[in-house]
Amino acid sequence: MRPCIFDSGAYPPLDFGCMRELCRFVGITCALTCILTTLHTQAAVNGNRISVRNLTEPGTVTRSPTLFERLPHGKTRVDYINVMDLQHRMSYLNYAGSVCGGIAIGDVNGDGKNDLYFVSAPRSNKLYIQEEPWVFKDATEEFLLSGEDRWGAGVAMVDIDNDEDLDLYVCNYDAPNQLFINQGANKPFVESAASYGLDMVDASLMPAFADFDNDGDLDVYVLTYRYVQSGGRPSRPPVGVKNGRPYILPAFEKYYHLRQTGPSGYTADTCGRPDRLFRNNGNGTFTDISTEAGITESGHGFSATWWDYNEDGWLDLYVGNDFTDPDHLYHNNGNGSFTDVIADVMPYTTWSSMGADCADINNDGLLDFMSADMAATTHYKSIITQGEMGDRRWFLENAHPRQTMRNTLYLNTGTKKFMETAFLANVAKTDWTWAVKLADFDNDSWVDLFVTNGSARMFTDADRHIAPSMLIGRTEWDLWKDSEPFIEQNLAFKNRGDLHFDDVSKEWGLDHHGMSYGAAYGDLDGDGDLDLVTADLDEHVGIYRNTSATGHRVTLRLKGKVNNSHGIGCIVRIETKENGIQVRQNNPMTGFLSSNEPILHFGLGKAKTIDKLTVTWPGGKKQVCTGLKADKHYIIEEQASSMPASRIEAPQFTEVGQQTGLHFTHQERTFSDFQRQPLLPGKHSQLGGGMAWGDADGDGDEDIYVAAAAGQSGALYLQNGKGRFVKDTINHALFNEHRRHEDMTPLWLDFDSDGDFDLFVASGGVECNPGDPILFDRLYLNNGKGKFTQASKEILPQKAISSGPAAAADFDADGDLDLFIGGRVVPGQYPVTPESRLLQNKDGVFKDMTSKLAPGLRHAGLVTSALWSDVQADGQPDLLITLEWGTVKCFSNANGRLTDTSTERGLSNYTGWWNSITGADLDRDGDIDYTVMNVGINTRYGMPSSDTPALLYYGFIDDSQRPKILEAKTIQNDLFPLRELNYLSEFIPSIRKNFPTYRSFASATLSSVFSPAQLNQTLQLSADHFESGLLINDGRGNFTWRALPRLAQASPGFGVVTTDMNGDGNTDLHCVQNFFTREPGTGLWRGGIGFSGSFDNGGHFHVTPFAQSGFLVDGDGKGLTVCDFDEDGWPDLVATQNNQRMLAFKNNHPTSAKHPLRLQLQGLKNNPTGVGSRVTVSFVKGGIKAQELYAGSGYLSQSSATMYLAAPEHLDGIEIHWPDGAQSEASASDHKQHLLVIKHPELAD
Repeated sequence: MRPCIFDSGAYPPLDFGCMRELCRFVGITCALTCILTTLHTQAAVNGNRISVRNLTEPGTVTRSPTLFERLPHGKTRVDYINVMDLQHRMSYLNYAGSVCGGIAIGDVNGDGKNDLYFVSAPRSNKLYIQEEPWVFKDATEEFLLSGEDRWGAGVAMVDIDNDEDLDLYVCNYDAPNQLFINQGANKPFVESAASYGLDMVDASLMPAFADFDNDGDLDVYVLTYRYVQSGGRPSRPPVGVKNGRPYILPAFEKYYHLRQTGPSGYTADTCGRPDRLFRNNGNGTFTDISTEAGITESGHGFSATWWDYNEDGWLDLYVGNDFTDPDHLYHNNGNGSFTDVIADVMPYTTWSSMGADCADINNDGLLDFMSADMAATTHYKSIITQGEMGDRRWFLENAHPRQTMRNTLYLNTGTKKFMETAFLANVAKTDWTWAVKLADFDNDSWVDLFVTNGSARMFTDADRHIAPSMLIGRTEWDLWKDSEPFIEQNLAFKNRGDLHFDDVSKEWGLDHHGMSYGAAYGDLDGDGDLDLVTADLDEHVGIYRNTSATGHRVTLRLKGKVNNSHGIGCIVRIETKENGIQVRQNNPMTGFLSSNEPILHFGLGKAKTIDKLTVTWPGGKKQVCTGLKADKHYIIEEQASSMPASRIEAPQFTEVGQQTGLHFTHQERTFSDFQRQPLLPGKHSQLGGGMAWGDADGDGDEDIYVAAAAGQSGALYLQNGKGRFVKDTINHALFNEHRRHEDMTPLWLDFDSDGDFDLFVASGGVECNPGDPILFDRLYLNNGKGKFTQASKEILPQKAISSGPAAAADFDADGDLDLFIGGRVVPGQYPVTPESRLLQNKDGVFKDMTSKLAPGLRHAGLVTSALWSDVQADGQPDLLITLEWGTVKCFSNANGRLTDTSTERGLSNYTGWWNSITGADLDRDGDIDYTVMNVGINTRYGMPSSDTPALLYYGFIDDSQRPKILEAKTIQNDLFPLRELNYLSEFIPSIRKNFPTYRSFASATLSSVFSPAQLNQTLQLSADHFESGLLINDGRGNFTWRALPRLAQASPGFGVVTTDMNGDGNTDLHCVQNFFTREPGTGLWRGGIGFSGSFDNGGHFHVTPFAQSGFLVDGDGKGLTVCDFDEDGWPDLVATQNNQRMLAFKNNHPTSAKHPLRLQLQGLKNNPTGVGSRVTVSFVKGGIKAQELYAGSGYLSQSSATMYLAAPEHLDGIEIHWPDGAQSEASASDHKQHLLVIKHPELAD
């Protein structure tokens, strides 16, 4: 495609040198900026009409030691101050966010220079016209834009009447909103809200314009906050009772509602107002269609952001609400109505939602989203501002959707589910944040972050308890007005790529201390970078000049064809060789109360040319331009033509659980771990969700047993040979007898050597006391036809230990399968180490031989997963286990005796909260490497190290004679308690006696809260490594650590499988994530949706885009297995979720995939599937790859006994090393329909 800009031969380029000479010749003293901003050229090429203007050379501005320079008001002549008027008749609104009005940036008089409009709460609004670079004139009266005597809040600067100049719409509190129509030619604006139907009167806060119905004109959503009762609360509660149910008295419905505080408790609390959606009728009028559009909820709104989150061509809307009011994600149904889908799309939301913005933070071509809260950046501030949890703890556990007390950064996956990555990106806590601005401030092609902070008063001061009775006859402001302003620092974060932001506030000159609320950005000097303006309470507004001299850039203005002259809502995607993909959405009304310049900006870094630019207009029309030069300002006009939609290939996996009959739902009963151990970091009653594949009924295909929660029967699903499953009923009574047990790991194995598969099920959980018989593990013996009976205690030792993982192998080389059962937890005594057991199979009877054959294994730790694997390829299976508050451990096998060799193998340096392990030859060098899943680095615990580990103490640290849990963290070489004062003191009362105020506790080190004698007698645990990753084997059983990509660290990993899913010879990895049951203050660990990807020949892992994969598990993922449940010869996946339904993912095998070779082993009588066998393949093009057959791997699960190798055309030879030392060889060409069955040498004859 030809470039759609003008040909340089027809339009000579501008010569900066000649222009400077011309300036000198005529004695012009104005800046070169003023000349260049008036020089435009136009062309109509390839159906696209584009105007272009050179940007000011970055070198022509005065350099600054920081990226931004805050210009003094004496230089800019912008003398506007956001005054906090303590005597104003409406000063009670100083308590609200509208105490400091918004900002709008744009060219209102058409002279090519951006102007500034400021909204005031207690005073008049102000317009400042830019007369020359960085010099402004107060033109408020000239343009009649004072706003009169109204309490103004938010503002939008858009072209409402489509005459190509910018109009203004201002939201006011309890007074008609105002619409100022620009008359052009420097004429006064005309206030026209009434004639347009936009003069609504409410607690209006912010307008957000967009063409939501794709008819070409701009509609508007008006966000509201709440009405404040000027005289304070009434002396009597404004509540009546009717038919036994409370209600708010009609006279007070404007101010209060009933807020739930418990299962049956309510309180009268201040209420938010309903927002409004106005449709543009196209004739200069608007109609309120809120009800018919489905916009009916009330809330304390602080942000409204239009955003096509699912890229269907219809703008959706995210509404952020303060306090306990839920946020909303209104999905545009395309028919004039909206549906709130936030609980289905987002894992959770911010609690006190403030400003918000959307942008593509990882340059994957998808728009991400950030919503701000008020989480403190320091330990001290977090303690003094958090206060009493009270009924908030109940709310945190029961809100729908769940809410969290910090910022959220939602990562768009291109599917119907978003990840949440604020901790991972280092932006979860930014103090009392109002405005969020996502933009590329340093022109390096990555979107950065700027936030404003501070508040009129420290309304969250934990040491000032405001009782409801104190508000009788008084407003909140009456109680706080005599306290000090809450001064905080604004923050700037540079995007380093790879989902990581660094605080560069000081380096960039954006570390102003004050009370900053609104913010807007725009190119105020025409040099192509983004300048900033902030609304600072009780001081002059902040005007920041961006002095960036590096990084190429472009700016774009989009001109809609019908009634959208500035292309509001358009999405622009650019592609460059140097930076890949970048995407922007033209939505100026983001952040808080403010409106950016209505242009799009792209930092290009080293790229001098945009190879391809695609504009998607509202409604889905696309325009493509190529070969755009950098350092220009382009105006692109909408054209009638559109590009055809690109073909989207189906994802590799499709979830089909309901269609296949695998419709098991794991159902937990209510149990509060925290009643028994109140300071637990998380629950242990909801760790389950395992499964195992095996031929239960002897018909030649594999069936599945799904582990159940306590109070629920485990389920066996039998395959009918046609890719469908039927729930077994024959064994229901048996399984139902054991429903009090908490199923953990199930395993299918022929334990009694009679030729059929028996079922072992480990029992765990904490819904009992230590030693309770419901902790007995179970062994069900098969009669050969799928009818089971429970084995006697003489066959399986009965020991009441809360088990977790289990794995089987022939560790003693006697031909039958032995068992390892890991101890997970001691009920009610976490983190005391439970017992683990090594059970040796002696003629079908299991004996506990731990003390004799593996003494170091008995009390190895809190075992979370286990894997038998031949670490150093000596023919003997070694045992690898993962620990919570411990390392990955390796117990090496020497002739049936297991010894801990973790230290010499390089495993002792990584202490974490490990969850699972599996093995595969990731780098194709012939040995087995290991994937180990950890908690990740997207939690409040961050990324600990040996210097700053996560710490836990357990013991008698007070006088209650009851052991307590205490978590701690390291700050500047000192230890501090991790948990909040009110919760700690509730269970350790001595703390409140010694530290009566939050301020005293905020400064208290651990050693000042507890004596050395108290701490020294406790059990002390630490963890310094939370990344999930790989243990790369050097062939001798020595390991090198390699972390998985940051995207894989977004949530705790549990079930994990590694196999070749597409027949290319490389290993693919799939993992399920999340942990829903942490303590309420921590919130859900639900940032992930599972992930998948492939290893290259060097063992480096690459995450597959989620929309391409189709593998999504957004619940509390636990087990994961590989199997061919539809019997089409391709490996599929089945995942379990705690307290949710099982998911089955069919492999759609994309057209690029090669059919893998399926390998099935027929072993001897005691081990019919050859568990523990090692298969090594050689490739036609050179190289080898090893693979092992496991019985128990990943998390609580057993995959199919079928192994999946590369496509036969890639393979040269196959070698099998059987558990008993026998060897076999085979050729891939011997397969039948991509299935190769190899018998043990003793059976082959």
